[in-house]
Amino acid sequence: MMEQRCTLPTEMKNFSWLFVSIIFLFIVSCGTKESGHYAKAVVAIDSSNYENALQHLTKAIDAKETDTTTAYLFFLRGQMYEKTGSLDLALNDYAEAEKLNPADIAVHLKAGNVFNLLSRYDDALSNYNSALEIDAKNIEVLIKRADVFTATDRDSLAFADFEKVISIEPENDYAIMSRALIYQRFNQQEKCCADLEKAAALGNETAAEFLHSMCGKQK
Repeated sequence: MMEQRCTLPTEMKNFSWLFVSIIFLFIVSCGTKESGHYAKAVVAIDSSNYENALQHLTKAIDAKETDTTTAYLFFLRGQMYEKTGSLDLALNDYAEAEKLNPADIAVHLKAGNVFNLLSRYDDALSNYNSALEIDAKNIEVLIKRADVFTATDRDSLAFADFEKVISIEPENDYAIMSRALIYQRFNQQEKCCADLEKAAALGNETAAEFLHSMCGKQK
């Protein structure tokens, strides 16, 4: 008895493959329709096209892209808002990033810097303090907090932060120069000039100018 095989007519085979191809293309197009905005934002940032980067980052956030974390997308978009002068929007995004990843020092630092720029010193200190709770020896944050203390006439607190920076990084010329200026306000001229001399020797040109004008010495 002749074996019977179940086969589709050629027309049906062609139709079947066409149908599969259409379904495949539909799935691919749907899957990629809203993807890739983070990657495009990175390219735009590299080209300093911040407005374009903002558009792609917003789409990436709306689409819940998974190329990176949502917290980082908000953090990055906050930086783009800074670049374009929209500081309030930057702060909003940094706040969202903080909620999603409260352990990220960079977010607290960036938010603190914007608040500092806006002379909202208490808010700046709050963010710097949060960052230092995560890493008490973070030099950049310590210096930023010390600068706020200096700007708000809290020299003793600024002095303590600069001292800590110098204990961690003995050749930090900015901290040494800043401590010198506090010594000068404390009427401790000899210590002031000694610190200015150290900072100038480390290559700090501003310290060298102060050394000449305040202490009568050349580098």
